Amino acid sequence: METTFRIQIQGRVQGVGFRPFVYREALGLRLRGNVSNNASGVEVTVSGPRPNLVSFYKKITQEAPDIARVIHHNFEEIPFHTFEGFSIRPSSNNSTLNLQLTPDFALCPDCRQELNDPENRRFGYPFISCVNCGPRWALTETFPFEREHTSMQVFKMCDNCAEEYRNPGDRRF
Repeated sequence: METTFRIQIQGRVQGVGFRPFVYREALGLRLRGNVSNNASGVEVTVSGPRPNLVSFYKKITQEAPDIARVIHHNFEEIPFHTFEGFSIRPSSNNSTLNLQLTPDFALCPDCRQELNDPENRRFGYPFISCVNCGPRWALTETFPFEREHTSMQVFKMCDNCAEEYRNPGDRRF
């Protein structure tokens, strides 16, 4: 029998690759629903077999991306909802902000390798970053954390970068 959970996660969960992580875990367990940022952190609404939902909940709250910090989490069973697949929804900002500020992070090993590789299109690129590194606090103008809420919004991405940014499986999503 299938059911639906609403999961809320608070802490350092915005701008750190948390939504793509949730997306990948949901797909891996064949769950359906969505994930989004909100003024408190991240909210997930997900449907599937109860054992898969319990495994999913444990995974996303106990094995978060390296720079994420889950401080508080809870889930509740809600009336069953049918979803087509799993999606990352745009952020909502309809309540009082209750977020841990995400600091700027030093360059990660993957970006460092790209930066120093003459064959890589990011060779020597001074603004290199991904979900595992780079500025957060320094460029955030408002929350929830989305590109359009940062000082980067005025810079148009090339087609390759835009494709990476739209791909939940990419570390630059």
